[in-house]
Amino acid sequence: MEVSDYINKAMNFAENAAKLSQKMSQGLVENARELGFPGGGGDSGAQYFDTSEEKMRNIKRQLDSKNDREKLDGLKRLIAMISKGRDVSEFFPDVVKNVVSQNIEVRKLVYIYLLRYAEQEPDLALLSINSFQKDLSDKNQIIRAMALRVMSGIRVPVISPIVLLGIKKCVTDSSPYVRKTAAHAIPKCYSLDDTQKDALIEIVATLLKDRSNITIGSTIMAFNEVCPNRFDLIHPCFRKLCAVLADCDEWGQMAILGLMLRYGRTQFLNPNPHGEDQTRVAPKSSTVVKSRAFYSDSDSSDADQNGAVIGDDVFEMDEDHELLLKSCIPLLQSRNSGVVLSVARLFYHLAPASQAEKVAKPLVRILRNHREQQYVVLNNIATMSLRRPYLFESFLQQFYVQSTEPVFIRDIKLTILANIATDSNIHVLLNELQQYVKSPNKDFVAASIQAIARCATIVPSAADRCLRLLMKLLRSSNELVVAESVLVVTKLLKDTASENKNSVIALAKLLDTIKVPTARANILWLIGQHAETLPQVGPDVLRQAVKNFANETNNTKLQIITLSSKLISLNPTHTTLNLLNQYVLNLARYDLSYDVRDRARFLRALTIPTEDKPGLDELKTHVQHILLNDKSPAVIENQTDDAFDYTIGSLSLLASQPLPGYEPLPDYPEEQPDASVRDVEELDGWSGSRTTMMATGFGSDSFEARYRGDRGGGFSSNASVALSGVEAMGNAYSSSMATKKKNGDYDLDAFYDDEDDDDEEDDSSEDDSSDDVSSEEDSEGDDSDEESSQADGSSVDESGSDEEEHDVVTSNGPSSNSPIVELK
Repeated sequence: MEVSDYINKAMNFAENAAKLSQKMSQGLVENARELGFPGGGGDSGAQYFDTSEEKMRNIKRQLDSKNDREKLDGLKRLIAMISKGRDVSEFFPDVVKNVVSQNIEVRKLVYIYLLRYAEQEPDLALLSINSFQKDLSDKNQIIRAMALRVMSGIRVPVISPIVLLGIKKCVTDSSPYVRKTAAHAIPKCYSLDDTQKDALIEIVATLLKDRSNITIGSTIMAFNEVCPNRFDLIHPCFRKLCAVLADCDEWGQMAILGLMLRYGRTQFLNPNPHGEDQTRVAPKSSTVVKSRAFYSDSDSSDADQNGAVIGDDVFEMDEDHELLLKSCIPLLQSRNSGVVLSVARLFYHLAPASQAEKVAKPLVRILRNHREQQYVVLNNIATMSLRRPYLFESFLQQFYVQSTEPVFIRDIKLTILANIATDSNIHVLLNELQQYVKSPNKDFVAASIQAIARCATIVPSAADRCLRLLMKLLRSSNELVVAESVLVVTKLLKDTASENKNSVIALAKLLDTIKVPTARANILWLIGQHAETLPQVGPDVLRQAVKNFANETNNTKLQIITLSSKLISLNPTHTTLNLLNQYVLNLARYDLSYDVRDRARFLRALTIPTEDKPGLDELKTHVQHILLNDKSPAVIENQTDDAFDYTIGSLSLLASQPLPGYEPLPDYPEEQPDASVRDVEELDGWSGSRTTMMATGFGSDSFEARYRGDRGGGFSSNASVALSGVEAMGNAYSSSMATKKKNGDYDLDAFYDDEDDDDEEDDSSEDDSSDDVSSEEDSEGDDSDEESSQADGSSVDESGSDEEEHDVVTSNGPSSNSPIVELK
């Protein structure tokens, strides 16, 4: 046997061994998958992100498998690829087949997939409409909610009536999570078919009466999309919204605050009728008289009780207006920057100017955040500080620029520092700005120079010091620094050049060294504007400027011929000036720029004698008034001046222009609207006037079961309870009155007994109340089971849907004022 035969046999043996090993490994993987073990090594979740071609070919086989574990594995792979941004819409027909699966986990993943691709494949998604309608009656609240989400996500106008029916059914669902999903589906249905607007408005009106804090935020979002100006729907629940504002989720709080701002601008009078919000001076703190409520603090002053106030101007604020402002104050401690900014917007546009200072410290607090959020907050602070600098005057050091900050943060901080400059802090501020000028960043130095100039215009008493500081910068070796200094010095010397002749002469000497066209043009304009007070400077500057006329830019050429004409208007008989004027006009006559040629033609007719023409002689008599007017040069203004007309916290304020979807705030009414529209009777689940929303507990420790179970009617285990009157007044009253009952009602006589008998009565009443409570709990439990089964249309799975429902519905926990229940 030759060597080649041995080699061929060895290769065949190796090939057969490899095939056998591959078959054995595939068999082990299949067995492990059937047993529920992860198919890959290492990380058990990494297998779902494997996008190799072999795995992709197996997904269809897994989706068509009869084994739920196989389907679940294939769906997990699809969801993992969706999270990575990969398009897997090719599997849509295979996924739709599993929408009727009895496995809850499989159906959840199918719904997630359908939510992603329902708009791309609307025809195939219609095949599962019947399954969605059946799932609306499922015992699991998650399935009911996801079925409505997918059904409302199918963008086919034909099914809009079916979506509307599904929304109406879910609005009356016992789960707040499902009702929240129904509120989210309202804008989708409206955008799909706007002819359903009237029916959707009725649904929104129903949801506004909902007792759960979970649904109210989504309801307000739906209200803003469908009927944002139907304030007649808000009147009955205005005080309820104020009461539950602190208990809503963060996004719901921002939606409610935005609605309340628009509502307040149309239903309340201007709290600053004398323009306190339009001046830079801090208003008096006692210009607002607040109506005294029936329940008020006993230790208040006599002046407040009588409605008296120190000052000449008196304004009486509506009670609901005051209630809205008080309800927003706790939200200033929120960790969400959007919530704090929404409260600041409401206080800035709706509160008295004397109360707006409450938002300054929270706004400064949220500056310690990511730089993108910091930039948004700083822009709003810069706009607010234009009219109300006293709000942030005490936080001057918080706006100092740091070396590690990006350029856009530095610039907006410089704007704020200039806005809040006052006589008391100008010296500290100028010392800080003087250090910024030493920065190696040229753009930052230029912005600092502009900030110094703005300080001089805002605080006139510090104009001389700012001017001296800027004149020092003219000797800098940096051309950009010198150019910016010239621009701002020209602006400052516009009206005071006669008092600062040395400064103007120093600028004239810089014409030989300054090469920046804008700076040269501004110096020539300033010298021509004050040529009468500086008769020796103007002609010499003109003589030097004419030498290099052909090499100047267009703006500089225009200022040279204008300077020549100004000097001729002041000295019409001066021979040398007439020759210089005629020479420069001849040069401009043949210039390449038509602007320069037109300017030269106009000034030639005014300054050079010609034959008599009708009207020209009369025009020449006003030549000084025409040329020596008080027109200021072009100087860069504050960037936030254009953004002041936009609402605080809006995207249009950042862009300084109205963006699509922006609506300006409505003006205040001239007369007080009818306030009685908000005086409504106590409805089912909440009170129109004094309401405290509390979530019920679980089991026998429920507040309803202990204190109100004997008043008839069963209560849902997940519903929140509205307390009014004595019940909402806190721990002291509720804990004491709960143990003093007579025939199922509160015994006021026992409550007012002597203190010596309290201990004995408490001991005896606890035994009685425990018996009453146990019987009430049993009766209430039976009633609640019957109600929940009727609402779902099927039997309730205690271990399934109810437990998941509690996980979603649970609120912020017991209030600090709620009575403490001892578990036995």
